[in-house]
Amino acid sequence: MFFEGNVFWFLMGMIAILVGVGFKTFAEDRKWELNWWKWLLAIVWYFIFNMSFLAWGTLIGEYEASAGWKLALLGLFVSLILGVGLWRLLSAKPKTA
Repeated sequence: MFFEGNVFWFLMGMIAILVGVGFKTFAEDRKWELNWWKWLLAIVWYFIFNMSFLAWGTLIGEYEASAGWKLALLGLFVSLILGVGLWRLLSAKPKTA
């Protein structure tokens, strides 16, 4: 199967690197100050977002379509809420004394 092979995971790694570089460029264009904990929050959000699709695909493949759709919608809803919160956190300007 394609999803068990090395090529799939190689492509997934390349996509993750492209997302990281794109996020860094996007943050620089918006003049966001990113420190280690903001990067960590962004990585955790990306992980939750990705797991929504991975769990959906697994459950669809196991012929549990109803559970797959429900879990995907729940995961994407949580990702949406956390994404809005992360966006507001990253775009907030630091208070100057």
